[in-house]
Amino acid sequence: MGLLLFVVVICHIGGLVLARFHGSRKATMCLYLFCGIQLLLLAYFKYTGFFMDQLLGVAKGFGISPTWTTVNIILPVGISFYIFQAISYLVGVFRGVVKPEANFIRMGVYLGFFPHLVAGPIIHAASFLPQLSSRRRFDSGVFLEGWRKFAIGFLYKSVFADNLAGPVDAIFRDPAAYSPISVFGGCLGFYGQIYFDFAGYSLMAIGVANMFGYFIPDNFNHPYRAASVVDFWRRWHISLSTWLRDYLYIPLGGNRGPRWMVYRNLFITMFLGGLWHGASWNFVVWGVLHGMALCLNHAWNESSSAVRLAESRTFKVFSLLATQAFVFLCWVPFRSQSFADTLLIFQKLASLAASTLEASKPFPWLLALLPLMADTFLVGQGRWAWRSNPAFYVVLAVSFLVGLLFMHIGFAPFIYFQF
Repeated sequence: MGLLLFVVVICHIGGLVLARFHGSRKATMCLYLFCGIQLLLLAYFKYTGFFMDQLLGVAKGFGISPTWTTVNIILPVGISFYIFQAISYLVGVFRGVVKPEANFIRMGVYLGFFPHLVAGPIIHAASFLPQLSSRRRFDSGVFLEGWRKFAIGFLYKSVFADNLAGPVDAIFRDPAAYSPISVFGGCLGFYGQIYFDFAGYSLMAIGVANMFGYFIPDNFNHPYRAASVVDFWRRWHISLSTWLRDYLYIPLGGNRGPRWMVYRNLFITMFLGGLWHGASWNFVVWGVLHGMALCLNHAWNESSSAVRLAESRTFKVFSLLATQAFVFLCWVPFRSQSFADTLLIFQKLASLAASTLEASKPFPWLLALLPLMADTFLVGQGRWAWRSNPAFYVVLAVSFLVGLLFMHIGFAPFIYFQF
């Protein structure tokens, strides 16, 4: 709480200072100062232990035995999200697209708004701060829409994600003890778990905000319908991909300049996006893989072959399967406990075709497959007129009932709490 209050104070003062010096060289210097303070806070709590470990390993590799010990710093919940929101506000004031917030309480509400505080979505100052200045009026339609989102999110998290967590955690905890088909099941389970867990939290946060009369942009748009890596990042964790685009990719140069510079900007953005998820080489690998894929995807889109095959139904199906296979494989380093486990899992997946189909231990295949198929191919079609359709109320009641009847009993934290 003290850290969040400190960030609120820095943002409040920073916004007023930036507005005072707007358009001058002092404003640029102040922007670097206030954003630098935010990033130093994030770096200290999130990466100090990791870099100390790496330095210790390098020193031992040269035969040096340092006397310092590694640092075990507790990561404050939600720090990655409200630090990014703070930077969004400061940059917005600097660019003149956000009015400086003179009310300290409203600044605190913007950074500490409870529904999304611990795991997002990341709210942009330009879209949320004006809502705090307007009077709240009850709207039954908005309230019901919020209720619907909360109900679906509750179902996604408490039934689908939490019941997959047990078998997935067991397999990733010791992949060597499981057969290739079980390891494949664990990877498939995590492919679904991380989506239902994070999309579920986002829907509940957005739903609660709607019930209070506030609007938070959607954070997911059925990403497993994506037929390209570019399209995937327009659908997955939209608030993060939008933030990375606006405050990292575009300042690096964006689409301006020669093609190699565009690819460089994409690669750096995804590399840092991977590192944002945590101080681990596995997250770096995940970011690098997506960065390389985005570069290849953009290069393909500019080729004549892409234009020629764009309307081919067969190619569309192939693109969907290839994209989701890539996303599926990239979740392996994201979830694995070490780089060695990542290599072991890839080895087991490579030997899947030659192995027996008998799983070493039972795995909930239907739970891993049916909700994904329903979300991707039924709900993802977007043909539900919720407010004018009686099915709206049926879905609400059934979602809550199913969620309560089949919710996981036990502790299953939200995956993105750790980020």
